[in-house]
Amino acid sequence: MQIDRTCTFLFEYIRHYSCKLMSNTKSYRMFCISQLKVHHSMFYTTYFYLATTDAPIIGILSQETFSVNDFFPQQEFHSFIAASYVKFVESAGARAVPIMIGREKEYYEDLVNCTNGILFPGGATYFNQSNGYADAGQIIYNLAVNINNEGHYYPLWGTCLGMELLIYVALNGREVRSDCSAKRISTSLNFKTDIETSKLFRNAPSGMLDKLSRSKIVYNSNIFCLPEETFEQNGLLKDWRILATSKDRNNFEFVSVFESRKYPFYGVQFHPEKANFEFREQGDIPHSLDAIT
Repeated sequence: MQIDRTCTFLFEYIRHYSCKLMSNTKSYRMFCISQLKVHHSMFYTTYFYLATTDAPIIGILSQETFSVNDFFPQQEFHSFIAASYVKFVESAGARAVPIMIGREKEYYEDLVNCTNGILFPGGATYFNQSNGYADAGQIIYNLAVNINNEGHYYPLWGTCLGMELLIYVALNGREVRSDCSAKRISTSLNFKTDIETSKLFRNAPSGMLDKLSRSKIVYNSNIFCLPEETFEQNGLLKDWRILATSKDRNNFEFVSVFESRKYPFYGVQFHPEKANFEFREQGDIPHSLDAIT
C-alpha cells in the first residue's frame, strides 16, 4: 500500500482502551489493547501490547492544548502531555502511561486500577472547562482517596498547576488561588523548622536541603499562588502540611511544597522536571549541577 508522504499522520486513541494489571510479589504485568486511527488515510489497525515490568506504572494526566495551539495551527489537537514529564517519571525508573481528559468515570477507574500512582502536571489550562483537566483530576482524586482508605498505597503528585489542582479538588471545585508574579523565575525554598519529620523530606540528604534553601535553583512558571493564609482561612491545615515557601518578584510569599497529612499526596509549585529536560532559548531555566541534582 502506498502512502502519500506529504500527508501529516496523527494517531489518536478511539473507542476502545483497556488495561489490566496483574501483580505478583516482584513484577507487574500490563496488558493493553488500543485501536488506532491514522488521519488522512484509510489505514486502520489494532495493536496488542503485553509486557512484564518490575517498574512502577505512573499515569500522567493530559490537559487542554491552549498553551500549544499556536505551534500547530493546521492541526486539531485536543489534549497533550509535555515530554519532560514522561522523562521525569522514566528517569526515576517508572513507566509512564498517558491519561486522557474528557472521558467517563469508568475510564479513570480502569486507569487507576492498572497504575501505581498519578502525576498531575503543570501547564496553562483552566479549571472551569467542562470535561477537562480539573474534572478528570476530581474523579482521580476521589478514586485515590477511596483506594488509600481501603488500606492500599496510591500516591498523587502535583506539579505547579497540578499542585493547585490538588487543593482545588480537595475543596470540591472551590477556587482559592491568589494572583502572583512568579512566571519564569528561579527561587530558593524556605523550609519549615520540622522539615525532617515530613514524609517527603525525612530521608533527604542534608546537603540537598541546604542547596535548595540557599540557592535560587527551583524554577517557577506560575501566575497563581497559594499563600499560607489561604490554608488557614479555608481549613486546609488539618489535612495538608506546608513544608516550604518561596517568594515571587514582589516579595509575595506563597506555599511551594506541601503534603497530605493522611494520604501519600504531594504538591510542588515549582518545576523539578524542567532543569533536566527542558531547554529554552531565553536561558531562564537553571541547568547548573546543583539544579539538576
